Amino acid sequence: MNRPSRLPPHFSASAEFFLFAFDPAQDRAWVLHFDREDYRRASFLDQRALHHRQIPGWEMPRAELEAALGRPASAPPVHWLFHIGHCGSTLLSRILDLAPGVLGLREPLPLLALAQSGEGVAGWFEPTLRLLARGFDDTQAVVVKPTSLVTTLAGPVLDRLPGQACLLWVDLQTWLATMLRDAGLCENALASEPLRLAALAEAGWPPAAGNGERLARLWLGEQLRWRQLARDPDKARRLLDLDFATVLDDPAATSARLLAHFGLQAPPDWAQRITASGLLTHYAKDGTQDFDAHTRRHELDAAAAAHRDAIAGGMIWAERAITLLGAGELTPRLRPRD
Repeated sequence: MNRPSRLPPHFSASAEFFLFAFDPAQDRAWVLHFDREDYRRASFLDQRALHHRQIPGWEMPRAELEAALGRPASAPPVHWLFHIGHCGSTLLSRILDLAPGVLGLREPLPLLALAQSGEGVAGWFEPTLRLLARGFDDTQAVVVKPTSLVTTLAGPVLDRLPGQACLLWVDLQTWLATMLRDAGLCENALASEPLRLAALAEAGWPPAAGNGERLARLWLGEQLRWRQLARDPDKARRLLDLDFATVLDDPAATSARLLAHFGLQAPPDWAQRITASGLLTHYAKDGTQDFDAHTRRHELDAAAAAHRDAIAGGMIWAERAITLLGAGELTPRLRPRD
């Protein structure tokens, strides 16, 4: 006799029941009971999202999870805020959360597990994506901001789900200063080199040695990956390429353009909502910390001075690689806009 499902009948349609994580070795899942505020407050949908209250849930085999996955009468579209990492994506995601009808999902663990792949993970791809397409009664669209490594799955994800996508990036010079200012950021990025570069043909790339050159190679790899996606006619119309500098220049206009790309409309008081939220004057991942454009500029200038040689090496490597690869259209992205 089949064991009855412990999940409620509206599991398939409601974001109340969040697929928090899965274990491919044991083929088991953890589903937690989230409310709107749990999603809204979370910069990371991992263990850090669980510290503010006791959150009930269920542990179950994948077979039970899939058995509870009926087909809802309608599902909100799922859109994607892909990014290169440490380029303002959390801030932009939180700004989008201010728009009526947006359910923002920031860095869900199951997507990271899929990107890291490994034996037994393939069977989780379909249920993981299927469970993203759920909202609350007022949800018009789900906007997923995955971890940067998940950009490696952008192609398969867009093949499976029909939503729109954006790639958020910063110029290479700024990104190198950002990553080199913190040894932990640099080490974590370089630790994922094999996964980030695996699907990219590196024939003709110059060798990369040292942190500046290796980081530049990762940055260029993401730009080339997006360029490959844009060459697919079926995907090209669904993609928006966004320099974070435009967000800083005019947060309201740029985020409104992204909302429109996602089929949503910014409200008439959009600029006032953004200003009143305090998002532009606080650290996006921790609203208790003050952090504005002046602070950001000061930190980047200090990092640029401290890591001048590594940044210069990365820039030289990227210029050479772009020439060898015949990707001259990427040259303007190497440095901040005037």
